[in-house]
Amino acid sequence: MSRLLRPWRLARRCFGAGGLIALGLTVPTLAIAWWLPQLSRDGDALRATLAAKAERASRTPASTQRPMSANEQVQQVVSQFPPLANNASDLEQVFKLAASRHIELLKGEYQLKVEPNSPLITYTATFPVQNEYAALKSFAADVLLALPHVSMDELRMSRSDARSGSLDSMVRFTFIYGSP
Repeated sequence: MSRLLRPWRLARRCFGAGGLIALGLTVPTLAIAWWLPQLSRDGDALRATLAAKAERASRTPASTQRPMSANEQVQQVVSQFPPLANNASDLEQVFKLAASRHIELLKGEYQLKVEPNSPLITYTATFPVQNEYAALKSFAADVLLALPHVSMDELRMSRSDARSGSLDSMVRFTFIYGSP
């Protein structure tokens, strides 16, 4: 340890505390002075790229920049939803996700809902589940992450005994599909 302090003490005697502080500030100042021209060149290159993109955007014909009608907007949103034909594979994925969390989906209630003049179809699946909180939470998160067109409408939990780790739960998912 004293070996490491010896150069420090020598430098402090030669330069003093003020000299060491000045030296400590000089090194970062030189590094910044060396780096600034490169930073300036990078900034100029980015400005030139941005100006070129802005010029290209201003040259596009106005006809391609017309706003979409409400009907076109609805169709664009609806086209993002999968067709009802995917329902069987979606349910299969829900069952696989449940099995990966050691959750048994022994029974369920299923309801298909088609509203007249609606561009979307909903399919609701309600499952009674009995398991621990962490497994239920992870299962619900897995389903919502794996199937972005699914919403969790209800997650109801109750415990028969305060000391019990297992919860009696009801989880309801709604699958949203585009109308054909």
